[in-house]
Amino acid sequence: MSEPITWHRPEYRDRGDQLISLAQVANLADVTRAAVSNWRHRHDFPAPAMTAGRTVWVVRAEAEHWLTTQRPQRGSTNAAPSKNSRPTRALAVLEAREERQAAALAATRKKLRAVRKQLSTDN
Repeated sequence: MSEPITWHRPEYRDRGDQLISLAQVANLADVTRAAVSNWRHRHDFPAPAMTAGRTVWVVRAEAEHWLTTQRPQRGSTNAAPSKNSRPTRALAVLEAREERQAAALAATRKKLRAVRKQLSTDN
């Protein structure tokens, strides 16, 4: 059974190839689907063109323009235009991941030392 379709912008009814789902926007922006949902509610994100069940679709060109001109910085609550390039954002993501992994490695090493100490005292 197909999901009910609601056209919020009927001018796109026969131009489905120009639409993109919010999940696809998240993929394009390299963020979670929840981040895109937050953008919709907290910032001037493009209006939906269509909904199919719970899936929201926007105009691809509008979403891409918004991502390049108004995408908020991480942790920002205002809609100030982003001047970060994609490589700069990727670098920030990778540096944050490296910090998390370093912390996890330090915790693992601490546990390993404790287990080794326990084994040496048990013998």
